[in-house]
Amino acid sequence: MKLVALRRHANLPSTILLVTVFTLSGCQLTPPSVSTTETIETSAAEQAYSADNTPTNNPSQPEQTPPTAPPQPLILGVPPQWAQAAAQAVEHVTATESNWEWVVESSAKLNENLSQDIFDLALLHDSDGVPVGSRPLSLAVPLSSSWVQISLPDAEQILTEGSPYVAVMDWSEITPNMRSLLVDGRHPSDPNYPLRDDWSLHSSPGFESAAKELAPWLMQELTFDAVIHISAVGDVMLDRALGEAVLAGDVGYPFAQVEGVLSTADITIANLESALGDLGTPENKGYTFRAPKETVETLSMAGFDLLSLANNHAMDFGAEGLMQAIQLLEARGIHTVGAGAADAAAHRPVIFEMNSIKLAFLAYVDVPVEFRGFDARAWIAGENRPGVAWAEPNRIHTDVADALSQADLVVVILHSGYENVIQPSPPQVAAAHAAIGAGAKLVIGHHAHVLQPIELFSDSVIAYGLGNFAFEDAGPPETGLLNVWIDARGVRELELVPLLLDTDGRPMPASEEISSAILESFYTMTMVFEGPD
Repeated sequence: MKLVALRRHANLPSTILLVTVFTLSGCQLTPPSVSTTETIETSAAEQAYSADNTPTNNPSQPEQTPPTAPPQPLILGVPPQWAQAAAQAVEHVTATESNWEWVVESSAKLNENLSQDIFDLALLHDSDGVPVGSRPLSLAVPLSSSWVQISLPDAEQILTEGSPYVAVMDWSEITPNMRSLLVDGRHPSDPNYPLRDDWSLHSSPGFESAAKELAPWLMQELTFDAVIHISAVGDVMLDRALGEAVLAGDVGYPFAQVEGVLSTADITIANLESALGDLGTPENKGYTFRAPKETVETLSMAGFDLLSLANNHAMDFGAEGLMQAIQLLEARGIHTVGAGAADAAAHRPVIFEMNSIKLAFLAYVDVPVEFRGFDARAWIAGENRPGVAWAEPNRIHTDVADALSQADLVVVILHSGYENVIQPSPPQVAAAHAAIGAGAKLVIGHHAHVLQPIELFSDSVIAYGLGNFAFEDAGPPETGLLNVWIDARGVRELELVPLLLDTDGRPMPASEEISSAILESFYTMTMVFEGPD
């Protein structure tokens, strides 16, 4: 069994990690050895020869074991942002019986001359040494900026000459109050994104073999980006004209114009604003929606991974209609959240695990009483009663805390607010702040049928309302798809893709002029705070 010890070096001025490997033998720590024990079958003649020629043991001359050379000290200099990656790479190297005693020193002033004078190895920002990978560079502008994209020649000019309007940084360093400019239409998360930063290992004389030994492990740590890409949209209602198109045989019709923007994310989520199937009886309320059961294939083809059922239409055809929708969706591989056969199921998180991150989703509804008197609170799930999860702040706080014991990060989906009102309602704000206060990193909202403000708290984000995504005759046509990139810290970056709804409610790309107007309206509604109330 091997133990890797990381400790600060007392005689060096910068932050240093000293990495030493020991082998655990019994109750003592001893240097690693390379001895092995093998069983070899010998012939009878060989056994006889061995018996006749066995040397007599001489206690005064014990058998000598060749001494093991101690590991040679080595100082590795790295920029501060890659200190942890370097330490992890060194752990991998030392697990393979390295001949070096590695010291990792973090320094913000690395250059080739300095590496020759102070460090045995140095991780430098170039491609002249042993290659250890490249990283995407973000040309970052304020989130509220109207600037969306740039050509590659203009981007390269900024890299060479600088710009007072653009911050150049590794994409992992961007924060939610900034946004990456698209370069020739490509985002830094795109594998074919053209702006990349090369990194290589430079070695002093005599340490070339150490650089080659470390390089593959450092490349693995440096180029791996633990990030999850979420695409989130608002209300999806596949009754009326869109449902009729599906029943007429065109299953892909509702999302045919936006397949490109829905297919790139790791997780695509929406609010299903209707019952789904052919069971149940309509509730006594102003509007009852039920999508044909064939639309399950429509949703699957579009790429949806998770649908919230915590809304004021999921039980338009009663508990029977709700449970059929859940069964049909889950059978097609589409997860549901925010409703279920009982309270426990309605409040149970859905957890995705990918790219070294466990991400939990919860969903809730809190809407006003309808103008005809229907109160969606009648649908709150009970101990043994199907229903929805209600957005009661204390319960949200408890649920988020419980979900964090099972996952690394939590996203809350919230169906709340006043219809066709841009300003978030007090219950909407209270529920969203309860989620962030309990540790959720992202709240995604809908119900108002219009785009509503976004609110930033350091690495946490509330997008109060994403409007409609597929909905006939329910508000203005301007809408969008929200791309969110989440890493181990929380939300890294946001991006809204502007869209329009056609007259039958299906989403389609917006013109350049309309896109600019949608983005200006959405990003200028941004509110930045130190923390929730």
